[in-house]
Amino acid sequence: MIVIFFFFFFFDQIIDNQIIREAFKQVCADKLLSDMYCDMEEYISGRIDKKDMLNSLLAIESPYSELYKKPYPTAEDGVSIWRDFQKNYLEDLEGFRFDERNEEFQNEYQLGLLEAKAIVNWMYRAYPNMEKRKDETKTILHQISKTFDIAELDFADCIIYVKSKVEINIINSFGSFCKAMQDIGSAKKTSYYRGHSDINYLLLPSIMRRREWLDHECDMYNELIIECPEEFSHCFAHLDYLVHMQHYGLPTRMLDVTRNPLVALYFACESNPTKKGEVIVFDVEREIVKYPGSDTVTILASIPLFKKKLKVDLAAWAADPKISQKDFNEKAVRLLHEVKLEKPAFRDEIRKKDILDCFFVLSEKRNNRIIKQDGAFIICGLFNKRYNPIHKYRYTYKGKIQIYTIPANKKKGILNMLNKFSINKASLFPEISDVTEFIKGKY
Repeated sequence: MIVIFFFFFFFDQIIDNQIIREAFKQVCADKLLSDMYCDMEEYISGRIDKKDMLNSLLAIESPYSELYKKPYPTAEDGVSIWRDFQKNYLEDLEGFRFDERNEEFQNEYQLGLLEAKAIVNWMYRAYPNMEKRKDETKTILHQISKTFDIAELDFADCIIYVKSKVEINIINSFGSFCKAMQDIGSAKKTSYYRGHSDINYLLLPSIMRRREWLDHECDMYNELIIECPEEFSHCFAHLDYLVHMQHYGLPTRMLDVTRNPLVALYFACESNPTKKGEVIVFDVEREIVKYPGSDTVTILASIPLFKKKLKVDLAAWAADPKISQKDFNEKAVRLLHEVKLEKPAFRDEIRKKDILDCFFVLSEKRNNRIIKQDGAFIICGLFNKRYNPIHKYRYTYKGKIQIYTIPANKKKGILNMLNKFSINKASLFPEISDVTEFIKGKY
């Protein structure tokens, strides 16, 4: 009963403990709300190294380093250790205020992701083994669902997922992947694929993965062009600039996809050897795929040129049902002006819903990397991450999104098989530095 009480302290009262709630929001709830599944294996397996975590917390002068200077808690003493820690180490921290009546901290402090992971890991380590941590994860699904307003959750292979929306498929070999892919697709649709080496990556363009990047999208866009003008001398359209920036790693509102499932499988396995990989499959009607000259693509590719304030306004106007299509275009005059600079014949009308959407784009094959990877892009508008429209294109079977996960211990064997089909770093990244690294790694 004491063991149950410890987790119930954190989960039954999660709404009352703002620190714990924020930690679990960042570690799993945000991913569940956005993508409808989240892998908890690194916490359940106890894979996070205590010394490494302590050093990371010390490096940012986090008060949560105190939790890692002592032995991990047990089910019997976890509650008292946590309460003592709050009173002794958070009382003077800016952003925290202790409420004597409720014996609780009112948290206005912005918890970092590293600290969130440290708290969740510390809690899980109160249990002595992987099986016990799995059992306790199953017991908290209802609380997570209720606290964060998520549909009914289920649990399999250390993955928490929305039961009514998602089905988990485990890929244990190259052969099982090929078998899973062979029945996907139809005459009216085109399949696209994307590989994530960590299943917990959010299905979002890189610019949306950090608030600082999103806030300064316009600044990064312009600074790169100012610093490297020769690199962009061949660019004429806004999309050309974004493709080139994406190629060199600047965060953009574009996501790389491929028409070759083996390329996606390579990216799902090529890094993060201790974490599950994932191949994401999209099923897209052919007539809605855009070409580089599309007006809609030009509109979304123009968005990075504007400061945060105007982008916030554009999103709000587009989402407001009280604002008519005509009124929206009168308000979005600056965006219209930017589009017309590239396309003088463009009619002065932007569909509101396009601003909040995303589209698949077949890019011009101007560099060898796009050619070798059979690449295309998803270009994203100003949508809310919780209502991510990218998911509407994901492959479904019997009404459920199909999730294809690769266990960490299967990645190396799959990479070896892919190499036999000439799917490797040298073939997919034809720049000489990448080929050199591949050759060195062979010997």
